[in-house]
Amino acid sequence: MPDINLYGALNTGLLGIYTSKLAMNVVAHNIANANTPGFSRQAPIIKTMPPIPVSTLTQPSLPLQIGTGSQVKDIKRIRDEFLDIQYRQVNNKYNYWDAVTSNLHFVEQLFAEPGDSGLRYLFDSLWSGMEEIITDPTNSAAKRELVSRAEEFVQNIKDLYNRLEQLREDLDNEIEQRVKQINAMLERLSDINSKVRLSVALRTTPNDLLDERDRILDEISKLADISYTKDASGQINLRIGDQIVLTGSDVNKLRVLDRPYGKGFKEIFVGNSKVDIYNGRLRAILDLRDKTIVKYMNRLDEFALYLSDKFNLIHRDGFNSDGSVTGLRFFTEPEADDINNAVLFRLAGSKRVESGPINNIVGMSNRAKVADISTKTFIDEGSIVFFDGNSQTIAINVNAGDTVQDFINYVSADPGAWFSYSIETHGNGEYLLKMTSSDNLRNTLALDFNGNMFETMGFDTKDVDIFVINANDFNPQTGTYTIGINGNTINVNVTDSYTINDLANDINTNFGSDVNAFVHGGKLLIIPTSKNNFNYKEISFQDSDGLFTQVNLHTETYKALDTNKETLENILGRSDTFKITIGATEIEIDPTQLTLKDLVKQLNDVGTGILFDLTPHNKLVIRGTESMNFKIGKVIKGPEAFFAAMGFIDPDSDPTNDWDDGYVFLDPFQSPEEQREKYAKADTLFVDEILPNEPYRFVEKFSVNSTVKANPETVAVDFGKVEPNTTWDAKVFSPTGQANTTIMEILSQMRNDKILGSGKESFAEFLGGIVAEMGVEGETATKMKDNTDILMKEINGERERVKGVSLDEEMANMIKFQHAFNASARVMTAVDEMIGRVIDRLGVVGR
Repeated sequence: MPDINLYGALNTGLLGIYTSKLAMNVVAHNIANANTPGFSRQAPIIKTMPPIPVSTLTQPSLPLQIGTGSQVKDIKRIRDEFLDIQYRQVNNKYNYWDAVTSNLHFVEQLFAEPGDSGLRYLFDSLWSGMEEIITDPTNSAAKRELVSRAEEFVQNIKDLYNRLEQLREDLDNEIEQRVKQINAMLERLSDINSKVRLSVALRTTPNDLLDERDRILDEISKLADISYTKDASGQINLRIGDQIVLTGSDVNKLRVLDRPYGKGFKEIFVGNSKVDIYNGRLRAILDLRDKTIVKYMNRLDEFALYLSDKFNLIHRDGFNSDGSVTGLRFFTEPEADDINNAVLFRLAGSKRVESGPINNIVGMSNRAKVADISTKTFIDEGSIVFFDGNSQTIAINVNAGDTVQDFINYVSADPGAWFSYSIETHGNGEYLLKMTSSDNLRNTLALDFNGNMFETMGFDTKDVDIFVINANDFNPQTGTYTIGINGNTINVNVTDSYTINDLANDINTNFGSDVNAFVHGGKLLIIPTSKNNFNYKEISFQDSDGLFTQVNLHTETYKALDTNKETLENILGRSDTFKITIGATEIEIDPTQLTLKDLVKQLNDVGTGILFDLTPHNKLVIRGTESMNFKIGKVIKGPEAFFAAMGFIDPDSDPTNDWDDGYVFLDPFQSPEEQREKYAKADTLFVDEILPNEPYRFVEKFSVNSTVKANPETVAVDFGKVEPNTTWDAKVFSPTGQANTTIMEILSQMRNDKILGSGKESFAEFLGGIVAEMGVEGETATKMKDNTDILMKEINGERERVKGVSLDEEMANMIKFQHAFNASARVMTAVDEMIGRVIDRLGVVGR
């Protein structure tokens, strides 16, 4: 068989021309789209044509494979799908942090910290207004300024709150816009999927359509996290978040529906299923709208709620400038609009638990054996002078080496003692030392002459100043002297036989209602009576003739028994321990050791999410905290008698159950109406129930009381004087005058009370914490944005290196394909000449 003919070679050259020409078209397309966003460079896939097996004249027994040229089998996109996936994942995160950063920066500008228009500055100004009233309580202008500063602070915090709410609304509107963008892109993807399926069916590669599809996927990845799969027809099935939105050419559009609660902010649905988006700008918008901004609004709500409530409870305990009990709230309370959709935030007892009788004072306690107390030894000799506050004074002396039991015996043996000391069992077989009396021990002044006797016995002491005349200094000149105490005067005839005891008798006889004179240990003690609160500053001496000066009347400081420690044992009339249970936490209460203030601290230290507090006049207060959504949201159990004594409830008619620890005082699952009925005796504050992803909205109800605004003179200043009572329910108060600024001082100190943040932060710390948290959050968001930006640029750079058009490379390819084209044409020219030779020249010999 002859070799392949010349026309086969001509065809091979022609195929080379076609191949090079098509490759040149691909190069031209790449160059034309070098700056087209999302374009992937393309490359011709050149393959050989199927060879032809032939046998030749020279090799008839060995067939050869003769090549027939080349063809462009396909035009392929140069793209790395793994890099695409990485890029879209990082693109999600970058756009998330970009949206967070820009909006947090805006929030920081709203807070204007630090600055003269920031919350902290205005808060400090409000407190400065209180200091000015303390400095000059009669100054009406200072009170007006306080009210004005309070109004300024309230308006500022409300304005900030409203701006944050407006930002939430702006973000909510953006959600709808972004969803429209996504739906438009889904429609385009659906159209592309249809065309891709047709191209694949025709066995063509729709490179430009695939580029457009990838570009759209890149755009969607800015807004939300996506995942997709490809099917055999080349179409993609797309998922946004946790919902499928595209299956081939079928689109499940995103829907924006309003919430049925709150302000009706929008949620994203596919069909009837809510879409959970995990990343991208939409996730950032949702987080900012429902979490971040709500968090800062809730911080402001918590601040306004606690400030108004605590400020009000303190303010209501005071007297205004004209001596009237205000009972007036300085701020309005954020009471619930609908009791059926409310929660109990605060309970305040109706009783002012103070100024009742002290009948028990405890010294050493928690001792395992009686001997641990009774054999305790006094190192030095000493004495204690007891004064009943009226006219009776006795001294109990001990010698060095005497024991506490000896002291107890000395007291028991003194017929004038109106009190006793004893060692009693307590708790789980433990023992304590106690001073008891049927009389009110508040009226007893016990001076420790040695300075360590009470300390040895474990009793709390305080420093008391007493007027003293030393017997060694008593050597007045004879004569008649006029002396007086608190305006009452007498004439004293001093002779050579006039002694310090005579002076004591004269003082007791004539001034016994104001002071008691008692000679002991070589000293004349002139002690103010209980009428004068044992306070030497309430005693004034008249000494026109200089008798007191001659005998060197002066004051000395003594350690005195603290007889004003209002322990729960005195309040409740019970020394046995009992338990208060909050949720699953049991707290054992020892009435002999704890005051109400100690009790509040012990209950708060447990950290149950329920916060306890006291008003200035000892009303016990229970509040819910932010961790409980400002609801007293745990079951509280304890003795019914305790809660009745605090004025929360009325006692029942069965006293046998009064100290049952299992009594359910508060059940958070009761309806608000049931709770209001149960605590009708107490002072309750119900607030609106918290809605999901919504701020508490206490700031919206935060304002200065209209009465206070209209008449600043109603601002409480005077703490007043509490009259003694026998029931531990102080009801009789009297003003002490404008100069007594105790209420304003308590309000001023309130800024340091750790009541916010579940009892961990003061008001000043809380505001600083908001600013600090915002700064840290903004800095973190900026860093995350910068980090993801670097990573995204690196991935995108690598992606562009793979898919991007390099003009230098394309020029090289152009030259390469151009030369190939020229070479193929040259082959055809040569074959043409060969054919011409065969046709024109062969077979002409011999013509």
